[in-house]
Amino acid sequence: MTKIPYGISHFGTLITDGYLYIDKTAYVQQLEEMSQRYLFFLRPRRFGKSLFISLLEHYYGIEHKANFQTLFGNYYIGQHPTRLANSYLTLVFDFSQMDTSSFENTFDAFLENVKDGVERFFTKYNDIFNQEDINGIEKYDYPAKVIQYLFRKVEAKARSQKIYLLIDEYDHFANEILAFHFNDFNRMVGQNGFVRKFFEAIKTATRNGVVDRIFVTGVSPITLDSLTSGFNISTNISLYERFNAMMGFTEAEVNKILDIIKIPDNELVKVKKDLKAWYDGYVFNTKMTERIYNSDMVLYFTSYYNDDRYPPEELLDPNIASDFTKIRRLFKIKGKEKAHLAHLNKLLETGTLTAKLIRQFDLERRFGSHDFVSLLYYMGILTIVKEDLEDLIFRMPNYVIEQLYYQYFHQIILEQSELSGSEIDVQQKIKTLAQQNDIRPLVAYTEAILTELSNRDKMRFDEKYVKVIFTSAFYTSGIYTIHNEKEVKKSATEKGYVDILLIRRPPYKPTYQFVIEFKYVKKSDTARTTAVKAGAIEQLQAYLENDAYLQELVKGGDLKAYVVVFVGNVGEIVEVDLLSISV
Repeated sequence: MTKIPYGISHFGTLITDGYLYIDKTAYVQQLEEMSQRYLFFLRPRRFGKSLFISLLEHYYGIEHKANFQTLFGNYYIGQHPTRLANSYLTLVFDFSQMDTSSFENTFDAFLENVKDGVERFFTKYNDIFNQEDINGIEKYDYPAKVIQYLFRKVEAKARSQKIYLLIDEYDHFANEILAFHFNDFNRMVGQNGFVRKFFEAIKTATRNGVVDRIFVTGVSPITLDSLTSGFNISTNISLYERFNAMMGFTEAEVNKILDIIKIPDNELVKVKKDLKAWYDGYVFNTKMTERIYNSDMVLYFTSYYNDDRYPPEELLDPNIASDFTKIRRLFKIKGKEKAHLAHLNKLLETGTLTAKLIRQFDLERRFGSHDFVSLLYYMGILTIVKEDLEDLIFRMPNYVIEQLYYQYFHQIILEQSELSGSEIDVQQKIKTLAQQNDIRPLVAYTEAILTELSNRDKMRFDEKYVKVIFTSAFYTSGIYTIHNEKEVKKSATEKGYVDILLIRRPPYKPTYQFVIEFKYVKKSDTARTTAVKAGAIEQLQAYLENDAYLQELVKGGDLKAYVVVFVGNVGEIVEVDLLSISV
């Protein structure tokens, strides 16, 4: 059985233990050939950044020279080695795991991470440095002082050697505290902040020739931009066209993995389709037409499938779900949650947001609409659709992220409506629909939410917004793949869009699947209700009779069709008779 490297970010372990590796080593050559030597590269969490840092450490570290063929012989860079292979002392810092609950804890965690990195450096090169050098670290209680101590030792004991500095997740701690402790953020990266002083010490080492090259990964440029005046030697290559696929997987790479784990031919088409819908969709340059899969998600799925020969129950790996569900923190940045939630509403209602992509943030002076949308993009919860003159159009990259947005929206709506726990129990309502073809509890649930929101006069309702409220309940359960506004045939020449299509998702086996046409009539327009209802039934029948995909579902015998019309806060339900549909 193929060993899938899910969760493994140590390149040496991955190669020597025989795990599958998708060859990204050609990018090492491209990076080395650049005229710029101090590089920042940003990608969303869980996109293969840590493994790439480890790749660079193993390729450039002098300590791995004897194992070069073992590590790289089967890959591009092993067959096309560069001039600088195994020629550096590699200094590695990882800031991905830090306690950010307070300024003091963040400082202590940053200091300890720096000390750990320096100690590993001295230990790794124990033919140059000794225990006395390691013990000397403890004399310093400030990050910049610790790394300055290391640079002095290198100058004294390894003058002919140069350092390749590798930093993973340089901004993780900052992204964690930005929403709740904005003043602390400024204290860390501002003019006299300990993070800025740390990078200023690195900049000095580049001038002295101790540090020859730098490669830093992170998620967003917020911290980078705050450091600019103190560390203005770096080049952010995150949006360069040629590095679009340096991390993450292309479709060809995903297909290679699926071929290697030998998915049966009768399942392969569906698995490819599902993976594309769930984990694909990212693009990091407006000129690129090929979109990128989240590599961690693909490895999560294929590892599970490789072991169990069945898809995982959860689309989003439970071990990393918290990375993405921190989305709410972003909405609270600078106390602008209400304004930011308006963007969430618009995104769910229309599917897109339009904004300028901000490449340099200025948090002290502003954090407006363009900044917020750009931050969502850098975090991987929006992606680029296309250019719109000087703006960009953004959308949700895939179904997994769509699911998170709707779950978050549903949570907000419940908080605003202040329904009791006994009134909610949405999972049981979904189960009742799925197993008993009874949609009434879900409609009643939506009625209760709308009534409470109306009483508090918090929302102005229209069809799109009420539909989002109704639809968001389905995203709290994972038993269906939910298609919003799925394009279908209305006639031989016309296209239409089904409002809601619920398709069972393995390994779950709900009794029924559903197609739902949703309408909303303001209470003041009650006289239109009969006509709206009739039009919706006619429209749904046309879809069912003319669209090949829906026809196949009808033939399967487990599809149920509904028209749901809300008149004000009250829902009316019509089940469409599928026996009258010509198949």
